[in-house]
Parts: sequence; C-alpha cells; structure tokens
Amino acid sequence: MSQRKITKQEADIRYSNWIATLIDIIKPTNLYLYGGRGVSKSTEILAKRTIDVIYDMPRASFAFVADTYVNLLTNIVPAIIHGWETRQNFFENVHYVVDKPPLPHWKTSYIKTFSYKHTISTFNGCKFFLISLDRPSTAAGISVVHHFGDEAKYLLESKLRKLFPTLRGDYMLYGKSHYFMGQTFCSDMADPSIKEDDWMLRMEKNMDKQQIIKIIQTAIVLNEINWELFYAEKEQADPVKIELIKRKQKRWMERLGMIRQNSTFFYIVSSFANADILTLKYFENLLATLTFEEFKTSVLSIRKTLEKSARFYGNLSDKHFYDDGYNHEYYDQFGLSDNITQVSSGLKYIIPDKPLEGGLDAGNMFSLVIGQEQGRNYRVLKGMYTITPESIRELANKFITFFEPHKRKILYLYHDRSTNQYAKMGRDMASLIKHDIEIDAQGKRTGWLVQLMNVGQGNILHYDEYLLMNVMMGEKDKRLPNLLIDKYECKELKSQLEICPLGKNAKGQIIKIKKGDHLPSKRLAMESTNFTDALKYLICRPKWIAIAKQRQNSVSSDVNIR
Repeated sequence: MSQRKITKQEADIRYSNWIATLIDIIKPTNLYLYGGRGVSKSTEILAKRTIDVIYDMPRASFAFVADTYVNLLTNIVPAIIHGWETRQNFFENVHYVVDKPPLPHWKTSYIKTFSYKHTISTFNGCKFFLISLDRPSTAAGISVVHHFGDEAKYLLESKLRKLFPTLRGDYMLYGKSHYFMGQTFCSDMADPSIKEDDWMLRMEKNMDKQQIIKIIQTAIVLNEINWELFYAEKEQADPVKIELIKRKQKRWMERLGMIRQNSTFFYIVSSFANADILTLKYFENLLATLTFEEFKTSVLSIRKTLEKSARFYGNLSDKHFYDDGYNHEYYDQFGLSDNITQVSSGLKYIIPDKPLEGGLDAGNMFSLVIGQEQGRNYRVLKGMYTITPESIRELANKFITFFEPHKRKILYLYHDRSTNQYAKMGRDMASLIKHDIEIDAQGKRTGWLVQLMNVGQGNILHYDEYLLMNVMMGEKDKRLPNLLIDKYECKELKSQLEICPLGKNAKGQIIKIKKGDHLPSKRLAMESTNFTDALKYLICRPKWIAIAKQRQNSVSSDVNIR
C-alpha cells in the first residue's frame, strides 16, 4: 500500500522515546519497568498508561500505590498529573477533577464514594484512589481494577502483597479489557545493599516472550490498517471500500485485544533510551559525579554487585526504623492540588510540649538530626542538611520553618568538638547555629532557646561510638534506650548507617571508614558519613558510653572466669 506523506496540519506531533513507544504498542496487562534516570517514567510512561486505562475501562476505579501517603501527595501524583497536562492534553476541569465531585454532566462511577478528598475523578466516570504501605487503612474496603506505582524499589514486597486483594473488580463489567486486574509499576534499579527491594526482578518469569512478540506483530498490522482507513477517509474514497476497511479494522482490534489478555511485559532500560532529549552532556555530568557502580545502577540500570563489607553499625536492623511516623490527620487537611507544607505537626511521634535534642555535624556538609528521649525509646524524628553554597543560615531556616508549630521551643544541641575549635578562627559553628535559630534572617527573635551541650568536650573515639551503638542497637542493656529512627524523614541517615563500613587503622584499632565524605556534593547526603556523625554527637553521651563500657567489662570478666 502506497502512502502519501502526511502534512503537519494533519498530524498531532508528539515526542516519545522508543521504550515509551514500545510500551504503547504492546499495552500489556501488567507492566514492570526498571528505567534509568531521565527516562520520563512518571510524566510520560505512567501518564500515558493511566489515560489508556481510563478510556479502556470507563466508570472503573484504580489506585496509585506508594511507600508513604506523603510521597503520593507531594511527589508521585503531582508528577503524573504534570504529565497529563503537559504531554497528554488531559486537562483539569475538562477531563478530570481532584478533591471534589465530578462535574454534573459527567458519567458516574460504578463505585459510590461519599468523600472526594484525595481522589481523582474523570469525565467518563473513573476514579483514582491513593494507597500507601505506611497507611494500610487507605486500602480498607477499596475495590479497584488496576494498580499504578512509581519508585517501586521502595515498596517492600511483604507489605505490597497485602494490597493485592484490592484488585477485585467486577469481571462482568470490565473483563473484556486487557487492562483488567493489571498492574503498572516503574522504578530505577533497586540496590538491595541499602535495603531497597528488587521484587520486580521476580516478575520477569511471568513474561511470555512469544506472547509479547505476537502482540507487537498484531499491533503493527492494525497500525497499517489504521493508516489505510485514514487515507481512504481523507481522500473520500468509495464508501464501500471504507466500510470494508472498517470491518477489517474491527477484526484485528478484537484479535489484538484477545492476545493482550493476561500479558506481562518486564523490561530493564538505561537512561540512554531518552538520549535524544537528555543529550550527551547529561551523561557526561553523571559519569563525572557518580561512582561507576552508581552509574551502572541508576543510569545503566545494571544491578549493583558490590562486595559485602563488614558494617560499622553491625547490629543495625529493620527494627531500628519505624515507618508509621506520619500524622495523617495533619496531611488530610490538604488536597492533591494544594501546596502542602511539611512541618512538625505532620510527625506522629513528636511530643510538642517537650524540648527537642539535636546532633550537629559541621564540615563540607552541615547535618542536623533531631530527636527526643521518650521513656524506653529514643526517637530520631527528623534529619535536615545543607551543602555548599548553603550554610548555617539556611540550615537554621529549615529548622525554624519545620518546627514552627512546636510548643516547647527549647533545643539541646550536641555538636562536634571541632565546632568549638572554629572559635579560634572567629567561626564558632555551634554558636552560629544557636544564634541563627534564636534570631531569624530579619533580626527578630524566633522564640527558640538553644543550649549548647558539648562546649569544651573532648573527642568521641571511634571505638566508643562503635561500642555504644552496637550495644544500644543490640538492645543488650536495659539501662540504654531503644533506638528508633524515622524511616522516611531520616532517609539520608538511614542510607549512611546501612552502608558505613568498618575498618582498622595501622595499630589495629577499629575505625569508621569515611571515604564517602570526599564525594561530589550531589552524593554527600546519601553516601557520606556526615549524618552518622551527627547521630554520634546526639547519642554518644558520657553516661551512655560509660554504661556500654561497663557492660563490656562485665562480659569480658564472665568470659575470663569460664
């Protein structure tokens, strides 16, 4: 069949990288995609696929799934909506609405809801709900026919399985759609060494490659028929000919729909899939700032294969991180389209009328961790940092803004001994942050009172930190509190604790290896040891170190007696 060249006036021209085009051809029931940085997983692939499902199953209900509800509100859903608006010509108040009932003339959903808070409704009766692993109640009673998720590496498979029963839509209503009871999950490559979950790798076995090939072949045939019909109608061909083409089109559409049923497409693609848009300079910059191992993982989508070194925090485990730290009553006051303000009122476990305690590490990166001793537990509630050119003033501003609702505005600050030494050069960092927290950038008092706790204190030895942290994390002495760290609000601290290696100096003494502190600035937050040092200053207090040493001596004595 000869085809004349289509004109710009006749075409709706949109850019799409090849992996997005391939997915659009296959349209599988289940999609599991590992894509490198810059592949446009949210704004292109997820945005397009959600619209396909909307049109294919009118009046159905779907769910966006993520690790935390706050992540859904502030990152994932806004990115997909941005893709709708900027790339898919799918507009608010025309095709969808958020946080409010559908427009009166729109179709209604098969599932009735009495609240539209944190939901998306579409013109043809579809609804999107939000489900998060840290808030299991969001899945209670919900029945949906398709799951969508981004950043799948943060979804623990053990918890994700508990959400799968929400896929229980009515087969009589939606069974003809090949998207029915399907899943769409995207992510960059998971790194199990820092407790990211690589569960999607196990989905590859569900892919029938021959089925995928047949889908592609059938879709190509149908595409040719669509072109044939387009030109026949454009050139006003004989009506009988047009009707014959339409019948042929219908037959092949039915064939394609049937062969797509229960299909799974698993794929791993590097960032180079979008090289035409990202340009070579993008990859050169990443190669210059990332280690080759990280470049392999986050850009080339090659699974990380580093040797397992002994960890400095050997007794650190999942039990030291809590994932239910958000006060959802605070976040429920916001809508999906609101500019959500993250402040301490959104923390579930903070005690507002009790003073805060902070650990500060100064250097090429300023790291601040905030905690409270709460009975038998010591909770690390929040981590924040600045990297050059930001400095103490910006860190203080972050603290003031986040903890503005806190009632007892007293901060006991434990800091690096070296911050005291800066005083000799007229740059006492501990005193600077004390000043900048107590007095804002306009010279007004903030109401905060900061008490410096480590003035004149000596060095905290590596071995003292090693001993105390491992005794405390091992929960071997009831005189020490149980350490609990917010998994999401202290994600940089969590990452650093999990990858910090154990070493020995020339004298055979235990040390913390700190090579990561000299990394490029973009990598300091997740890969240096700066946050672990901030935690050290917060936790390694003389009274607790003495307890750990006492226990060690007691255990050593018991061994000698035997």
